[in-house]
Amino acid sequence: MASKLDEFDMKAPVADLLYPSVEKHNAMKKRAAALEKLPRAFVDNLELEKVADFITPHYQYRVMRLFCEVCDDEEVINYRLDILDDFIRLPSLSATIRKVINVMVENDRKNIYNLTTPDSFSQLDDAISGFDAYIRCMEIMHDFYGKMKDKIRSEGVKKLFAFFEEHYGDKHYISLKGEIEKLKKALYDRIRSVTVAINLDERLVPVSAGIIELSKERYDIKPSLVDRILYHGAKFNDKAVVKNLRKKYNDSEVSDDKLINTVDKTLFDELSDLTDTFVKMIDKVLAEYQKAGIADMRYIDYQLEYYMGAVAMIEACEDQGLKMCRPKILPAGERKAVIKDIFDPVYFREARIYNLDHKEKKSVVTNDITMGGESEALCAYRRKQWRKDHISPCGRSVSDNGATGLYVPASYCEISLVDYIYTQFPQEEKTGIDTSRFTTEIKEFREISDTITANSLLLMNESIQSTTPRECVEVACELLRIFCKMGVRGVFATHLVDIAYKTVELNKDSTLRTKLASIVADADDETGERKYKIVRGMPRDNSFAQTILKQYGIDMETIEKRIRENKA
Repeated sequence: MASKLDEFDMKAPVADLLYPSVEKHNAMKKRAAALEKLPRAFVDNLELEKVADFITPHYQYRVMRLFCEVCDDEEVINYRLDILDDFIRLPSLSATIRKVINVMVENDRKNIYNLTTPDSFSQLDDAISGFDAYIRCMEIMHDFYGKMKDKIRSEGVKKLFAFFEEHYGDKHYISLKGEIEKLKKALYDRIRSVTVAINLDERLVPVSAGIIELSKERYDIKPSLVDRILYHGAKFNDKAVVKNLRKKYNDSEVSDDKLINTVDKTLFDELSDLTDTFVKMIDKVLAEYQKAGIADMRYIDYQLEYYMGAVAMIEACEDQGLKMCRPKILPAGERKAVIKDIFDPVYFREARIYNLDHKEKKSVVTNDITMGGESEALCAYRRKQWRKDHISPCGRSVSDNGATGLYVPASYCEISLVDYIYTQFPQEEKTGIDTSRFTTEIKEFREISDTITANSLLLMNESIQSTTPRECVEVACELLRIFCKMGVRGVFATHLVDIAYKTVELNKDSTLRTKLASIVADADDETGERKYKIVRGMPRDNSFAQTILKQYGIDMETIEKRIRENKA
C-alpha cells in the first residue's frame, strides 16, 4: 500500500515544472523503480541529504527522490534548466508566482477545503474571504502574465501561466466571480446593523430578546447615562460588555470568542429567512469553483520550493565569490566532463556557518576536472584533500546538479550524463568471519560489476586497504583493469602510491576502453602546507607526515619542551 507521501508524489501538479510531458514523467517513474535494485551507497557517501536540506528543508524528502532518479534524459534536464534560468533572470517572476501559490495553498487549507454549510456570519465571512482570495490570485496571475509573457522563455513557466489563463477565461470562473459579487452585495448592503430588544425582569436580569430591525447603516454606539452608571464611567465598548457579563454570571469556562460566536450563531439562526439565501448562494459559488477544475495547488508548491531553493543557493554562493553555472549537456556516448572551478556545496555551507562565529575563517578551494579522451579514470593521492575537493563535488555535480536540472557548483561545466553513480567508501569493519572489511569490499565490488556500464560513474575512496600493502596494490590494480576494460569513468582516491606507477603498464593494454591518469593534491614544497589544489602528476616521495605531526603538536621538539616545563 502506498504511503501518503507516495500518493502525493504520484498526483500530477497543475502544470509540471519537472517533466515536459506525462510520458517523460512516467518514464522517469519506471527508471526510478528500476534503480531501486542497484546499490544506493552514493546517497550517503555523497551526503545528498545535506544538499537537499540546503535547497529546501521543507521538501527534503521529495528533493532526495529527484536526486535518486539520476536523470539521464537530456530533454528533461534542459527543461528544468530553462525554468531555473527564467527564475534567475526575472526575480519578480519567482516572487509573484511563489506568493500567489502560497496564498492559494493556505487559502484552500483554511477556507475552502474545510468549507461546510455556514451556520454563522463568521463562517459565511470566511467562505466569502476564501473565494475572494482565490479571485485576487487569479487576477494577479492574469495581469502579471500580460506584462511579462514576452520575457518568459521556458516551456515549463509558459505552461503554468497557460493553466491560469485557461481557467481565467473559463465560463465557470466568470460565473464564480459574478456569484461571489452578488453574495457580497446581498450580505453587506442589506445588513450593517441589527436592533435588538431585550426584556428584563424586576432585578434587571435579561429574560428574553428579539430582533426589532435590520439596517443598511452602521449603528454608532454612544454611552448613555445608564451606561455610565452601570459601568462606573468606563468607556463603553464590546469587550467591556463581554468582560462584565462574564464577571457578573461567573462564566469563567467560556472564552470571549465562544461568547461572541454563540451570539453570532444565534443571530444567524434568527435571520434564517435571509441567511438561507446566503447559504444557497455559497453552495452555488462552491459548485462553480469545483466545475472550474482548480487542481490542488499543493502539488506544485514543492516544485516551486525546489526552484526557489536552487536560486537561493546560487545567490548564497555567488555572494561569497563562488560561481555556479548552467551545465552544457553532452551526449552520453561522449563520456566526457570538463568542469572549471568546481567546489563542494556542502563544505561551502558548513564553512559559511563556521565563519559566522570564528575569527580564523575557512576558505573554499576550487579545482578543475577533465574526464574524456586519455583521462577518463583518475587515480588520486592524499585522501583528505580529495574527499572534500574532488570526489564529493564531482559526484554531486552529476547527481544533484547536472542530472536534476540544477546549476553546477563551478564557473564552467560541460558534461555527459551518466546512467548511474556507484561509490565505494570505507566503512567500519563488522564482526564475524565473513564480514571483514576486505570481504565486504569484494562483495560490494562484485555487486557493482554486475550492473555497471560504460556510461556509469564510479567513485572510490581508500578502497582495498585492509590486507597487506602488496596484496592491496595487486587487487586494486586488477579492479582498475576490469573497470577500465568495461569503459567505466571514475575517481580512485588512495595512498597506495605504487598504483600510480602500475597505471603506466595498465595503459599499454590496447583492450582497455578507459585510460588511467595520476593526479595529486598539491602542497607547499618547503612547509608541507596543504593547498587543496589538484594537479596532474605522479605522487611525491615526501608525504609530509612529519609536518602533519608537528602541526598537531606531536613532534619531538614540542614533547621535550613539555617535559622541561613539567619538571620546572
